[in-house]
Amino acid sequence: MLKSLAHLTAETAIDLPEQDGLPKSVHVIDGDSILAVNAAIVTGRPLLVRGEPGTGKSQLARAAAEATQRLFLSAVVNARTECQDLQWQFDAVARLGEAQALAHCSVDEIPRRINPLRFLTPGPLWWVFDWASAQDQYTLCDHHLELTPTCPDGWKSNRGSVLLIDEIDKADTDLPNGLLETMGNGDFAVPYLGTSVRQSQDNPPPLVIIT
Repeated sequence: MLKSLAHLTAETAIDLPEQDGLPKSVHVIDGDSILAVNAAIVTGRPLLVRGEPGTGKSQLARAAAEATQRLFLSAVVNARTECQDLQWQFDAVARLGEAQALAHCSVDEIPRRINPLRFLTPGPLWWVFDWASAQDQYTLCDHHLELTPTCPDGWKSNRGSVLLIDEIDKADTDLPNGLLETMGNGDFAVPYLGTSVRQSQDNPPPLVIIT
């Protein structure tokens, strides 16, 4: 059964391990946060968390992941972030450089060297929608724009994941609109694949926490 925060009570202290540059910490969760996270898990909808800086909005996502034994991923938004950046990234500059270096290559080698899949990196939404296909694409890609997520010991994709999308208020209005469409549809197109990435039916919907 998919784990929620139903086993926690208000003022429970959740130990957060060091992960991806984030220090060890302790998050004391309140009753309202427990109810909100549980509601988001049951409905499969994103959870928007608002509040003053330093009140633990981002840390709530780490605490939810730790308490439910889910994978934790995060993306920090800025004014240039587009919804596509959360889905996939393509290193066009690296591909151009590769193409310019093909003067001394054999004709048979050219298609492999400029294959778009060598420059396509899965974004956080891809990882939480379909871990297996994201892993496959990450293996094909030779020019990674992001590192592969760090998995908890013993984690498997059927345990689910938590995606933190931090500081969304800094983004253009197109980003939240595109994000809601992606979450509502449960898929997004990847032109270089010639197909879409769809939420895996074998895994629970990701818990998306937006601050």
